[in-house]
Amino acid sequence: MKKYAKVINEETKLCEVGLGTNNNFYASIGMEEMEVEQDYAGNWYLAGYAPAKPEEVLAEEKRADRDRLLNNSDIRMLPDFPISAEEKELWLLYRKYLRDITDDPKFPNVDVLSFENWLGQIHSKEPVLGLNNAG
Repeated sequence: MKKYAKVINEETKLCEVGLGTNNNFYASIGMEEMEVEQDYAGNWYLAGYAPAKPEEVLAEEKRADRDRLLNNSDIRMLPDFPISAEEKELWLLYRKYLRDITDDPKFPNVDVLSFENWLGQIHSKEPVLGLNNAG
């Protein structure tokens, strides 16, 4: 699908965008075929001009991801959950990683890893927050 656009703010390169194939229609309303992209809020800009997501929005999203993963792992902390002592220890370390992620100097520009991805990082060359003092 072709994207047609008309710049409505020359300073920011914010665009009005139409999607379709009718060249004549879009030309009649002052649009031409252009490369455009959406920003984090769904606004359209000429390609390369979309503003980055503000740090506070990114931090809020990362905290929400972290909270969801912590909540999903709560069940594994119950005393009668069928899990080995070794597995439970890994989950405890993972939960520590999640709680401490906001202390990472790169936060909020970090990935909030699932347990499986975090576990894979244990054996990689990348340090894992929460494991540095685990041993």
